[in-house]
Amino acid sequence: MKLVVVVLAFLMLSVGNATAQVCNGSLGDPILNETFGAGHYVLPAYKSSYTYIGGCPSPGTYTTTGFIFGCGPRTWTKITGDHTGDYNGNCMLVNAESTPGTVYTDTLKDLCGSTVYQFGVWITGVMTNLTCGGKAVLPNLIFQIKSLAGVTLALDSTGYLPLVEDKTWKFYGFSMLMPQNVNDAILSITINPAKGCGSAFAMDDITFRPCGSSITATIDGSTGPADVCANYTNPFIMQAQYAPGFNNPALQWQSSSDSGKTWVDIAGQTTLTYQVPHRLAGTILYRICIAESSNINSIKCRITSNVITTSIHPVPQQVPPQYLTGCTGKDFNLPEVDPKALASLWTGPAGYNSTQANAIIPNVVYADTGLYTLKETFYFGCVILDSFYFKVFPGTTINAAAGYPICEGMAEPLSAVSSGMVSYKWYPSAGLSNDTVANPIASPTDSTDYKVVSTNEYGCKDSAQVQVYVYKNPFANAGPNISLLKGDTVQLKADVKGTAVDISWSPASFIDNAHAIKPNIYPPYDTKYTLNVLSTVGCGSVTDEVNVKVYGDIYVPNSFTPNNDGKNDYFQVTALDSYKLIRMAVYNRWGKAVFITEGHYKGWDGTINGNPQPPGVYVYRLELLSPAGKTIAKQGTVLLVR
Repeated sequence: MKLVVVVLAFLMLSVGNATAQVCNGSLGDPILNETFGAGHYVLPAYKSSYTYIGGCPSPGTYTTTGFIFGCGPRTWTKITGDHTGDYNGNCMLVNAESTPGTVYTDTLKDLCGSTVYQFGVWITGVMTNLTCGGKAVLPNLIFQIKSLAGVTLALDSTGYLPLVEDKTWKFYGFSMLMPQNVNDAILSITINPAKGCGSAFAMDDITFRPCGSSITATIDGSTGPADVCANYTNPFIMQAQYAPGFNNPALQWQSSSDSGKTWVDIAGQTTLTYQVPHRLAGTILYRICIAESSNINSIKCRITSNVITTSIHPVPQQVPPQYLTGCTGKDFNLPEVDPKALASLWTGPAGYNSTQANAIIPNVVYADTGLYTLKETFYFGCVILDSFYFKVFPGTTINAAAGYPICEGMAEPLSAVSSGMVSYKWYPSAGLSNDTVANPIASPTDSTDYKVVSTNEYGCKDSAQVQVYVYKNPFANAGPNISLLKGDTVQLKADVKGTAVDISWSPASFIDNAHAIKPNIYPPYDTKYTLNVLSTVGCGSVTDEVNVKVYGDIYVPNSFTPNNDGKNDYFQVTALDSYKLIRMAVYNRWGKAVFITEGHYKGWDGTINGNPQPPGVYVYRLELLSPAGKTIAKQGTVLLVR
């Protein structure tokens, strides 16, 4: 059971049977606000009889932390963040096992007599049902406020904190009336645990602050926030009201320009009503304070209202009046609306209006001439009006004759006709004899879409397009000359280009498809094949030839003379197109390999590691892979002559 004792002659409370209550009105700024900081925060030695330790606290010690686990050992719940869940903030983790003492103490100075104050602290148990083998001593914290003379003014306790499965933060606090003749007091949080394993807990955010009847503030009838545009006209009237409970109350309005870090009294503003001065920018916070008139000058005695935020937002930039020109018979695109605008409205002559972001005046006529207004509405009530004067001129029209296909390298005339006195401009200019006349000659290298724009003397424009399609001329490349062994098949390596071409090979004998670009051939003798490429759209024809050498067998020389005279210096096999040399090896009379090449037609120079080999007969073995994937093997002798 929680007990509170308030030793005041004029309070109707008696020690031992009063129940602690927290403030049910409004609170003032904290006189004491212990958050245990961040990082490696250590209390001054006079504030706790327990010793600071880094990591899990042992009996008689504490730590400040925002993240710790594995304590107990491993039977306490983990601590993640402070009681608000802030992972950068600390709480105080205490191990009071068999160690009575003062957990926390501080002096409360310059208090106001006859003023109610509220003490508060957030506490959680940390021991689980596994701690101390399930027989943990439960902690019971005592809260006490004494005068400097040692008189107990208030007394309360948590009762025994329960075992937990996870941290469970709970607010403990009470309100008390400070005696009229007491201005300083001592706050202490103590514990007197029984001997034995246990008595661990964590606490956070110890506060002591004035308390009184509720007081609220409004701005223009609302609790805010108030966000307006810099051109606002409403007066920003603040009103306050408070509940009964003060004998002779006094008021004071305050403002803050640093998000509530510091508050400044507004000179002369001591009534329930305050008109906020007009300003053009910035964010300022407001609140009102109340206290007994004898205490109003002490910030430790004031009760504060809710905070009202007022923010003045800049007016979007306005566009200077603009002159716009349109042309009869054409749609006119009005300037785009600011993308940040929430809504827009165009109005103009003849009842014109549009709420579209990309507004259009369709099929312009002379009656559309006149003043157009754009109203844009933004966040926070910002509104801007822009004006545009629209003048209409005679339009122009243009027509262009359709183009026709041409062969690569040829040309054709283009033709455009426009009404009125106009100038011409063709896009792109590449391939044109002149891009500023009505009838240029076009000789593009590739198919091109030309656009012609006519502009009359009023600046009105019209455009048309002409497509010139270019047929690519035929191109033929029969490929490199090739060689093969009689009875084998190889593929010709031709290349053909052009628009709509017809392909044929001649002669059409010993070929699998005389109309294929890369046919397979198998002539029994030397043959010259001609590739014929004909344009079917009238762009001519071309031919190219490839010579095919046919061998009856693989030619291997029977001797060579490596004397560096440039003639017959190497023993090598004549390379055959499309035949891959797998391996060629040369052996001496004792069967030792004196030369090996794999993958390419390399010849032997009659040496080993640069050392000339003796003249005589050598044995070779040769393996080739035919275009059809057949392995061809050949073996014989060669005479090295020196």
